[in-house]
Amino acid sequence: MRLLVFFLFPIFLFAEISEEKLLQRINYHLVIEDYKSAVLESREALDHFPTSKEIWISYINALSKDHQEALAIETVKNFFSEFKEEALNREVLEDLGWGILNKGSQSMQYSIRLISLVGSYLTNDVRAVSILSNLMKDSNAILRSVALQLACRYPDEPLRRQVAKLLDDEKVWLVRLEVINTVGAMRIKEKDSKLKEIIASEKSTFEEKANAIKAIINIYDKASIEEIKVLAKSPKAGLRQLSSELASHFRVKEAKEDILSLVQDPIADVRISALNAIGLFYIDFCSLKEIEQIVSLCEKDSDAAVSITASWLATVANLKTGPQKLKEWLFNDFPDNRRLAAGALAKCVNRAMPLAKEIIKDSLDPFVKANVAIGLIGQRVNVKECCDIIFDLLQNEKQLWMIDNRKNSLFEVLCPSQLRHIDQIPHYPEAIDQMTRLNLFSILAVMEDTRSYDAIKSFLKQKSWGITGVAAATLLQEGDSEALQIVRQLLKEDDKVVRVQAALVLAFLGKDETVIPILENAYFEAERDMKLYILEALGHIAEIESYPFFVKVLNEPFQALRVVDASSIVQAINR
Repeated sequence: MRLLVFFLFPIFLFAEISEEKLLQRINYHLVIEDYKSAVLESREALDHFPTSKEIWISYINALSKDHQEALAIETVKNFFSEFKEEALNREVLEDLGWGILNKGSQSMQYSIRLISLVGSYLTNDVRAVSILSNLMKDSNAILRSVALQLACRYPDEPLRRQVAKLLDDEKVWLVRLEVINTVGAMRIKEKDSKLKEIIASEKSTFEEKANAIKAIINIYDKASIEEIKVLAKSPKAGLRQLSSELASHFRVKEAKEDILSLVQDPIADVRISALNAIGLFYIDFCSLKEIEQIVSLCEKDSDAAVSITASWLATVANLKTGPQKLKEWLFNDFPDNRRLAAGALAKCVNRAMPLAKEIIKDSLDPFVKANVAIGLIGQRVNVKECCDIIFDLLQNEKQLWMIDNRKNSLFEVLCPSQLRHIDQIPHYPEAIDQMTRLNLFSILAVMEDTRSYDAIKSFLKQKSWGITGVAAATLLQEGDSEALQIVRQLLKEDDKVVRVQAALVLAFLGKDETVIPILENAYFEAERDMKLYILEALGHIAEIESYPFFVKVLNEPFQALRVVDASSIVQAINR
């Protein structure tokens, strides 16, 4: 009798344990991150409560966190089969999605960690913070750099502390640039003195100083006249340049004399910054004689960018010498100088209409003409002729393009690309080229140029819209509604390639949900890279009602596709 009781006691004991108690035990294991025990407890609980939806969910969560991805996916499918009337369970899909993303972020493959990083960022979910934090400490410098770029959307205190620490500790130049940018974007005010050290240091590169100046402007709420005076008289060129940037940005009228004195600074970047500040703000507080003296001095500058900026200032001030000097630069022997002058003219085209009209007729440099044409279109002057110039450039110039503002941040210059490949954005020069060209197509569409439809159609057919999630996260902006309407018409084209490319553009730039069926239908016949782009696009726009498609994609044999799919699932749930 005692022996019988001995064998039956555990059975009676377990029978008395309620579903609630079992769920509590599973949760205890999850809280202490003992995921393997959580899996075992979940399996035993399912044996006794096979119809408990809560235990199924806990089991999937435990499998996901234990990185048993394949079994978790299979269990999700079984869950949907078991609870058909409640197949759309956000918690199940979200747990699975984060399980896949977390496993991917710990992959030995750099590319999978990168995809997981970007996928986590795009979810805009607080659970992305841990992945961002971990990959900020990754051994791969590129991954650290990307994690810093993406961390700005998540200003959580743990990330802020880590970024502040990296500003002191990071040694890799590429990553240091991103640390500086992120300190500014997160407005970490306690690091402003460190940023000034970077600006003042002779060991800092030009890029580090420029980024630090932008970061300080982002951090500051205002700038005092006392601080600007101190910076303007600093022995460090970077701090003198910072004084001009702060004075014009915060419109500190009292700093006028200090800024005017900097036009004679021995460093070209400081002179350019001072001229910009005068043209943007202090011109209203300067006499005509003061402007003439500044222009007379700087137009003869040995640095072309300084002289061109002085000519721009003269043109803004309605001095006759402005357009005259700009014209000389517009026909200069060096293409870079001609195009910078064209960018300057485009910035003040309303003050130099006769010169602008002359340039679009007589210049032999197509990029000079295009830059000036863009400025004239902005003023709605000679629109037909200017559209012809832009259309001809799009048709005839096949090299990669970019918008350059490195010589003077005020002047956005359309020119042949000088960008190099960087690991954190695959096909980076090509991605910039695509965006630059699409912006020009947008101008044609907005101006209701009848050729814009066929031009965009041809562009989409010839170009693969292969912009990955990193580029989408860091480059893409909302598309112009009128230009996107032209692209939308291409969805009716017979050519499948054109339809899919148009759908991708509308998804990334227009967040157009009507393209979801086109992308889903194209997915299973597409090549692997195109599948990645389609999944990213669907994550950008899809609602959670697309879950049957997302669940089906989880059968893919490639981890990269499953990771992007997981990100899209979480994005759709959070939308």
